Amino acid sequence: MSWELIIFLILAILAISCSVLVIVLKRIAHRVLSMAFTFFAVAGIYFLLRAEFIGIVQIMVYVGALSILFVFGMMMTDHKSVTFGSDKGLAQKLVSLVGVVVLLLIMLNGIFTLNVPAGDLYIGTAEQIGIDLYGNYVIAFQGAGILLLAALVGAIVLARKEAD
Repeated sequence: MSWELIIFLILAILAISCSVLVIVLKRIAHRVLSMAFTFFAVAGIYFLLRAEFIGIVQIMVYVGALSILFVFGMMMTDHKSVTFGSDKGLAQKLVSLVGVVVLLLIMLNGIFTLNVPAGDLYIGTAEQIGIDLYGNYVIAFQGAGILLLAALVGAIVLARKEAD
């Protein structure tokens, strides 16, 4: 086994286990922390794939911004009174388990029958992504920025109405 495979397995197990913890844990603060560790593990997998730019963006956007957004959401709302639904019955748990196993088998079948060409795949450099983003797609980039700003203002207005 190569060191890349060992690191990949460690990161994959960390990502899967922290994803399960996001679902299983009761306290929302622990869920957010598990989600942040999941995002870190996915960023590590991107670094293993030699996609450093996407890994850095994963850390900045998901670990940084999204986790902080959830923390602010917890601080501005009354999350202690939120319930996550009633306990599921045995039939629902069995149907869920069967569904997950079937999905896993379908995914494994797709992975093992995938025909990947040998050699390094072209990923793209940060320079090329920047040229495309600020050259060819500058209008879409600015539109996404305005849309995110409108969503932020809307969230602040909704949160202030609840406080009053």
